[in-house]
Amino acid sequence: MIKLDRFRQFNITHGFAAGDILLATFFERLSSQLRDQDLLLRCGSAEFLVVIQNIYNEGQATLAALKVLQAMTEAFNVNGMLVRISPAIGISLFPDHGQDAPTLLRHTESALVKSLKSTERYSFYEDPVGEDLTLNWDMASDLREAIDLDQFEMFFQPQIDIETGKMHGAEALLRWKHQQRGYIDTETFITLAEQGELIYDITDWTIHAVLWQMHKWSEMSVTPQIAVNLSPKIFSYSGLVESIANSARIFGSDLSRLTLEITESALVENFSLCADYLEDLRSLGINISIDDFGTGYSSIAYLKNIKADELKIDRSFVSSLPQNDADKHIVKSIINMARGFGLRVIAEGIENKEALEALKIFGCDIGQGYFISKPLARDDFQDVLQHYCDSLEAS
Repeated sequence: MIKLDRFRQFNITHGFAAGDILLATFFERLSSQLRDQDLLLRCGSAEFLVVIQNIYNEGQATLAALKVLQAMTEAFNVNGMLVRISPAIGISLFPDHGQDAPTLLRHTESALVKSLKSTERYSFYEDPVGEDLTLNWDMASDLREAIDLDQFEMFFQPQIDIETGKMHGAEALLRWKHQQRGYIDTETFITLAEQGELIYDITDWTIHAVLWQMHKWSEMSVTPQIAVNLSPKIFSYSGLVESIANSARIFGSDLSRLTLEITESALVENFSLCADYLEDLRSLGINISIDDFGTGYSSIAYLKNIKADELKIDRSFVSSLPQNDADKHIVKSIINMARGFGLRVIAEGIENKEALEALKIFGCDIGQGYFISKPLARDDFQDVLQHYCDSLEAS
């Protein structure tokens, strides 16, 4: 299954007529890459399904995906405008990933969702718990034990001031290393936790760990700003504000160095509840960031009533800068709008120097992404932080 990423934004920016031309030319180019026995279908507004017969292993399927991706690197001509797109590909194989068409389709869609977040732009279906489903693995029980036994780890992805290149802070990322099974996919165990109250305990553990770490780093000459993602389910947890306040008192943490991120879609879906909840958090001195901004497809009127400190531009608008004109317009518009509301702007998903330079020109404040640094284990990030502090002292 192949999806034209950010096609909706293209339609909004350039109009539906231009979108139809882009789809038609994409379909034509995709068709040229297939064999006569392959089947090509359109299965959504910007999604296409390819059925390839006589594929014997993942290696052959990978070659097919790479062939398609390579063919799409050349810009498309839409009414004289050169447009570059970044399709995503989800793959499932018969019989490995399903014995019937409905199962294969469902698993292909699952792989497609994963590929949209992947730098490789293609992904194979992976059972969230692999063969463990057939072994009746009680993940929920082990997840509860992981909290009690302190099996979680914190990784940190550095963030920089785009104008100066100096260290700003990091986004804290939770990892679960199971004693027998190794690292467990984060999205899988967080989704499970969100089905019950385990998400409250995991959130408490995460923020407690971050505040403890911030206290340890406070002895250094520079204390980084640390951001933590909040699950949308957390707004039904009445004890979070008190829990953070208690941890801050225990460690003597400066809560102005803590940023809590809530996705735009969660904010819009629970607006009245979120507004009061976030205001209580801000009363502690915590910064509030609206994450994945631009993907909620909603009115921006809520920005008048939500006391946020920053907007975080979704990676889907950043990854193809500066080649994609539509994304350039969107990113510049978000930055200009944020300025009007007095908000700081952070961009995630910076994958190359060109994107970083474009964001600098646009006036974006903070950046993160693999071009700057991959997520680092705690000790590795501390080494980077110490090196930065030493360089400041030397200067």
